[in-house]
Amino acid sequence: MKFKVLQIQLTKAEIDMVNSGVELRKHVLKSWMFGKHVVKNAKKALDADYYDHVMTVDANRLEDVYAIGNFMHDRDLDKVQVHGTFSSVSVGDVVIDENDFAFVVDTFGFEMLPEKVTA
Repeated sequence: MKFKVLQIQLTKAEIDMVNSGVELRKHVLKSWMFGKHVVKNAKKALDADYYDHVMTVDANRLEDVYAIGNFMHDRDLDKVQVHGTFSSVSVGDVVIDENDFAFVVDTFGFEMLPEKVTA
């Protein structure tokens, strides 16, 4: 099964703004992606179009997407299509299955988002 991985990536200009003390909503939402906030903030970030489709992973389960997206062993390179700058799969990232069901990576496991997502 092919899974799309979406991440919030800050541009260099946005990083410079945050480092100079500007409170950037995109960064605030990315920073508050944990616990009871993860689904609510992921939904807000999706609605604001802050997520980028950074890679597609061929895997059997969400847990495999997480493992491949974190450890990227040589044996897994043929399972990944990179679409842009990405970091390891982590809390707050959104994974979309082939049926457009979306799951946000939480501190432990995944939380399903209430609506289907097309990316």
